Order: sequence, then C-alpha cells, then structure tokens
Amino acid sequence: GKAVEILSSGAVAGNAEKHLPSLAQKGTSLVQLRGLAASQPQQRAADFLLAQGRRLDSRVLSALAVRVSDDPFSKVKKMIKDLIV
Repeated sequence: GKAVEILSSGAVAGNAEKHLPSLAQKGTSLVQLRGLAASQPQQRAADFLLAQGRRLDSRVLSALAVRVSDDPFSKVKKMIKDLIV
C-alpha cells in the first residue's frame, strides 16, 4: 500500500542498488516461495479436518482445523511490518 507508493516515488527511486543487497531486490523472496509451496497441503489438511469435525460433530477437530489453516508466520510478519512502518 503506502510503503510501495513511497518506495516507487521519485524521491527514493534508484537508491535500492546503493542501499539494498541484490538478493533483496528480487520480486519473490525465499519465504514467499516456501509459503506458496506449503500452503496447498496445509489448506488441504485443514479442509479435511474441518469436514471430519462437521461429520463427527467434533468441536476439537473443528478447532484443530482452524489452527492448522492459520499462517504459522503471522506473528513474525506482523513484527516485521511494525518495524517497517
């Protein structure tokens, strides 16, 4: 949002080569790649647990499905965003 707008403005454009390592300038980070690879099986497991929780009327399985579908890096992402902003 706002960060992208600021970083793409003329005031800071062109300074990335000077201040950022070349790996950080790539379009997709390793964390993003890992997240994409892990998200599909994780979501399939969450869907299965949710379906079984409903079928068996089990609140424990339904709660577990919610926990499995949660992003394990959400706290880390929030901390990083708070540091940037």
